[in-house]
Amino acid sequence: MPFTEHLAELRLRLRNAVLAVLLATAGAWLFRIELYGILIRPLARAWAQAPPDLPREITFTNLIDPFMVYFKLALLAGVFAASPAIFHQVWRFIAPGLYPRERRLALPFILLSVLLFCGGALFAFYFVLPASYGYFLSFCSSSLGEMRTLLNHEQVPVSTELFRLRPMLTMDEYFGLTSTLLLLFGAVFELPLLLSALALFGIVTPGGLWRFNRYAILIFFILGAILTPGDLVVGQLAMGSALTVLYNLSILAALLMQRQKDEVPATAR
Repeated sequence: MPFTEHLAELRLRLRNAVLAVLLATAGAWLFRIELYGILIRPLARAWAQAPPDLPREITFTNLIDPFMVYFKLALLAGVFAASPAIFHQVWRFIAPGLYPRERRLALPFILLSVLLFCGGALFAFYFVLPASYGYFLSFCSSSLGEMRTLLNHEQVPVSTELFRLRPMLTMDEYFGLTSTLLLLFGAVFELPLLLSALALFGIVTPGGLWRFNRYAILIFFILGAILTPGDLVVGQLAMGSALTVLYNLSILAALLMQRQKDEVPATAR
């Protein structure tokens, strides 16, 4: 197709994807309270392991913060709920450039895309977020204890009530950090599918991916440190480790793709 037709096709696919997200967001808005209850579960699990005197509350500093957080939460849920439609539109955009045999991979492509995207978010939700939040809540308490010990050694009177670190978590900041990690892990879990597609198109080879493995591990942990917001050490290590495992699974998937491609004659593609 000419370049202008490619742009028109891209606009059509983007429009359909946006409409799907908006419809899913409208449905998610009806369950915004339940969704917010789900969203704070990682923090609740961290609170369960925290000292009993630690405040367990989430505040807001702006009158419109609750409404905006609920709206953004509905939008986030809409993205995940509409992910089958989004990846279907992605496939429709790239399908004209594929061979007829490759176009039959539409259903596996969409299913794997959705499973990897949602699986990455679930991995972060159940394993990364509770451990990260629990670490930083305990880090706050341990730092306070060390400061008190230091001041006591210097014979400086310390009041238990006045000298303490009190976390003040806001709705907007908590949602921003949590949603960023969910989307980030969902995106990076698409790595096997991306590399498998590149192998199918002949852009990369399993041998080349394997030879690059040791460099990829270093890059993944650096990316984990850069992409993970703040100083979430647990999240950085989890992302680097997950990317390493996914990369090696991608090599296996690329090898299978290459074997299937070599077994099919050029006239049958």
